[in-house]
Amino acid sequence: MTDSDATSQLSINGGMPTVLRIPAATDRLAVVRALVETALYIDDWSLDDVIDAKVAVDEICSQIIAAAAEGSSLEITLHLSSNGVVGEIRGELVQGVALNESTFGWRIVQTVTDSHTVEYAEPALGEATRGVSICFSKFRR
Repeated sequence: MTDSDATSQLSINGGMPTVLRIPAATDRLAVVRALVETALYIDDWSLDDVIDAKVAVDEICSQIIAAAAEGSSLEITLHLSSNGVVGEIRGELVQGVALNESTFGWRIVQTVTDSHTVEYAEPALGEATRGVSICFSKFRR
């Protein structure tokens, strides 16, 4: 299933997303975990689904942080609905660096989400960084 297919099946239209922007640093991962956990518990998600979403977001953020440009930030956006969540995580990577999608951690992302995509922005002329955007969806069980 592609992200566009997943998004069309989730009823996210009209809802206000939950957004967090933080420095791309490992010591901020606890804040990201807390955001995901709290947002989903408030929306009455089951423990297993909360853990799956939290693990996926944690791994995605960890991958971005490992390749992040110095002084850059992460932006996490969660669109919650009654039947699932569509998330987007954006960051700035050192130019020429790509996320390693062959790791065990990335396999976990593939397993616990219903869909995901990775898109890289073309670096601006003379810039030493390029943007990355990872979108994912997770249906409630």
